[in-house]
Amino acid sequence: MYTSESHLPATREDFVLACLEGSGENARRWLEALDGVCSETVARHAASVDQERRSPAESLKALRDIGAFGVQIPVSHGGLGLGNAMAALAVERTARACASTAAILMFHYQVVHRTVRYGDELQQKRDLPAMAAGERIAASAWTEPGPSKSKSDVKTSLEGRADALFVEGTKTYCTGLDSASVIDVLVNAATDDGHGPTFVRVDADHPGVGREIYPMLGLRGTSTGTVTLSRVPVSPSAVIGGVGEARQLMRANHETPLNPALLALGIASSALGRALQVVREQAAEPAPVLLSESRAHRLAATTVALESVYAYAARLVRGIEAAPHDAYAASSKLKVAATTVAEDLTRSLTHVVGSRGFLVEYELERHLRDAQATALMGPGNELCLRRIADDLV
Repeated sequence: MYTSESHLPATREDFVLACLEGSGENARRWLEALDGVCSETVARHAASVDQERRSPAESLKALRDIGAFGVQIPVSHGGLGLGNAMAALAVERTARACASTAAILMFHYQVVHRTVRYGDELQQKRDLPAMAAGERIAASAWTEPGPSKSKSDVKTSLEGRADALFVEGTKTYCTGLDSASVIDVLVNAATDDGHGPTFVRVDADHPGVGREIYPMLGLRGTSTGTVTLSRVPVSPSAVIGGVGEARQLMRANHETPLNPALLALGIASSALGRALQVVREQAAEPAPVLLSESRAHRLAATTVALESVYAYAARLVRGIEAAPHDAYAASSKLKVAATTVAEDLTRSLTHVVGSRGFLVEYELERHLRDAQATALMGPGNELCLRRIADDLV
């Protein structure tokens, strides 16, 4: 089910305006095209994508056809040239129809941002037109096996001479593996040219790249899994942003609104819309099922919570755009606020609709599972809270 505007809080319009600021009428017209694709294609396949745990191929094609993969990419490189805030709105909009599809889109946008900001002229000419056309969907691989959350002890390596480099290692929780043709891999570079944490772009279809997809509880259609890299050759031009510069690139990644908060907002909106529809249908039955006092309170409380988080999201998106020096903390606040509300809201709404909430056809159980997954996605909420605390003191 694709949630109509009538089911959404009025404060969502302020979020839309915050994302659209600086964009022209072309942006609004493109959003109408995106809404059509989400309604006609993305939402229609969302249930099967979840139940079959498969990549949303039909939805990705439909998004490709309207240029969705090039939202941030400059017009000179074949994109729409609408920037990160507009890309954030596209993710939230898509997540209302299918959170798995939106997650693939979001991680692609993160790589695009990295390429636009840090790619050299050769890399931009090579990669951006294909990314804008959706011919080259991108993913990222940062996390490694083990309990450490630090990116300072990266084991995956970039080795060899400048003219003969290869990547060796293992990455976990990489999203979009079935659809990605390139993967930005975080490595520890030990080359003739330098040493330190580095991003390198890897051809996902190379025989040395292995994939193991996880049977996820939520976001089942994201093809999230482990990537093994066995002496995968790369050229010197595959290094993004320079050897040893990954920390700067990672920080820049977290200075945009492009994080799982956007998925959470879309999921929560869709869940509330679905719950309201069920409640209204029950009230209109020949033997009406009316809201009890406790169910009415839950419904009202979830509506207030969603309106509040959308208003907060609008403020933070404006802040990220207007004050880049505060964006690192603002992005973390957005992630914590939206994912926490979405997790609590979807759980509460399953009680509002009663036993129907746990039937697949009513979709709320999918929204509940997907919301829980966004809270666990990186950057984890504990890490976000630490960043916020560090900024405060």
